Amino acid sequence: MENLKLTNSIAIIIPLFLGVLGIIEPISLYFAAYSTMLTGLLQIIVGIFFWKNHKENIHIKIYFLLVVTFFSLWYYNVNINYIDALTWPLIFTPLVLCIYISIIIYSKKEIS
Repeated sequence: MENLKLTNSIAIIIPLFLGVLGIIEPISLYFAAYSTMLTGLLQIIVGIFFWKNHKENIHIKIYFLLVVTFFSLWYYNVNINYIDALTWPLIFTPLVLCIYISIIIYSKKEIS
């Protein structure tokens, strides 16, 4: 569990660090934007490992449902029928998913 928390923390810190570094070196803002994709991938992997150990947790199931919904809506909006009103909520959805998986991981109590 500690490894999941550490991996999640590092995944969150990297884009934040690069974004702040962008004040000094503007190219870092591009790296921060790209690293958010890596953060999302790492958080999905962390979620899979968390789910393997806590299959009864309803929140991790909701998280994966939201992830699948996000990617489905994104695909629909880009490739099938573009809806401008759907684009803005989809842009901020990864941030909400990032916060949600972090809450799930950090709020789970360790059984000693």
